Amino acid sequence: MPSRRALLLTATATIALAACATTVVEARDGARFSNPHIEARSGGFFAYLRMRLFGDDVWASYDPVRDGPVPVATPAAVSDGTVTVNATVTWIGHSTVLVQHRGVNVLTDPMLSDYASPLPFAGPRRQSAPALEADQLPAIDVVVISHDHYDHLDVKTIRALGNRPHYYVPLGLASWMVRQGIDRDRVTEMGWWDRTTLDLAHASVEITATPSQHFSGRSLTDRNRTLWASWAIRWQDFSLWFGGDTGYNPVQFKEIGQRFGGFDLGIVPIGAYRPRDFMAPVHVDPSEAVLIHRDIGAHRSLGVHWGTFILTAEPLLEPPVALARAAAEAGLAPETFTTFAVGETRSFTPQTAM
Repeated sequence: MPSRRALLLTATATIALAACATTVVEARDGARFSNPHIEARSGGFFAYLRMRLFGDDVWASYDPVRDGPVPVATPAAVSDGTVTVNATVTWIGHSTVLVQHRGVNVLTDPMLSDYASPLPFAGPRRQSAPALEADQLPAIDVVVISHDHYDHLDVKTIRALGNRPHYYVPLGLASWMVRQGIDRDRVTEMGWWDRTTLDLAHASVEITATPSQHFSGRSLTDRNRTLWASWAIRWQDFSLWFGGDTGYNPVQFKEIGQRFGGFDLGIVPIGAYRPRDFMAPVHVDPSEAVLIHRDIGAHRSLGVHWGTFILTAEPLLEPPVALARAAAEAGLAPETFTTFAVGETRSFTPQTAM
């Protein structure tokens, strides 16, 4: 069992990962951002630390021999320049998903490093390798970033991707991207409901920043200085929604579904949810993920944000089991809301159009 000193080091290294948000309706005036549909809470990192070190919940460890390995598959991503009729989707791991359609390559929250931490040697360590390294990816055209936490925004990965993609980031994050060597004209900073279109050789892609319920911060001093967001990405004949990290509320996701009329694919987080009294404001559990799937009007959904880092108390492999149970209880067909093996590639037939 890890010593309290080791737990303290890990907790310190993950300041921005699981500490509960101090919650402003999304603002652009330099003030801290906040969530409009949850009550403000105080304590932040130190409340997390008390919960982690002295709380009643026993955090599950992971042993691949005892618990079984995280499922893996060989990626079948399409080569550059391939103009697909059906969207090709590959789960790289955690919240990193490669979506390829009409010759456009989109990457969500690229995180390929060994540790989700400000430290290169401590913090949550990968329990499953990324399905593709940066030099194995096709040429990425679009990167969307949901927020600045270390398991979603990784210095090493961003620097490896460089200036080839165009980056879409929430308000306040452009300066961080520039500090990593990304040209300012390769970064578009967006608030909720801001919309833009990227015209590429094979297709145009419409990108909209949509609400989520989370928080931001990479240190003790920058809590909620940058915004968090989910993303709606639409081709002429295919649409997807990427949730990033979020808690659930009965307002914002219904509004997303109403504004867009549904999506071909939802990419919805299903992990990092225990203990619920602490995590619920900012991380959905699988039953709430099913609510989001329904609220946004997704034809199909993919569950992500599990099987990679031990961030919270539930066992590493529990989320897909809990998702299958929650989906069945909600009356969803088994293929409607599923998970992939790390590296698995599937194709999705467009059902919606702009």
